[in-house]
Amino acid sequence: MLLNEDIAERVKEGRRELGMTQGELAKQAGVSRPTIARIEGGRAEHVSLGTVERVLNATNWDLAIDRGVRPKGQDDGFDIEAYLDSLYGNAR
Repeated sequence: MLLNEDIAERVKEGRRELGMTQGELAKQAGVSRPTIARIEGGRAEHVSLGTVERVLNATNWDLAIDRGVRPKGQDDGFDIEAYLDSLYGNAR
């Protein structure tokens, strides 16, 4: 998932591009203004995924979770090291 800092930047950027205050964004997303402040401050650890998604959607961002949900311990054969090597080679 995105880091809190990434989410914070996307929400701030989207809100500013739309010319909205934190209060206006909160109303549109159906959350409190302090929740918007926490998200924008990078303190979204205890904010539900659904809330984060509503706030991002209200600022014209989509939340995408690429790997999906699967049972713990299930090996999908994805090798992160091989993937990173294919992207960056010896530069990493």
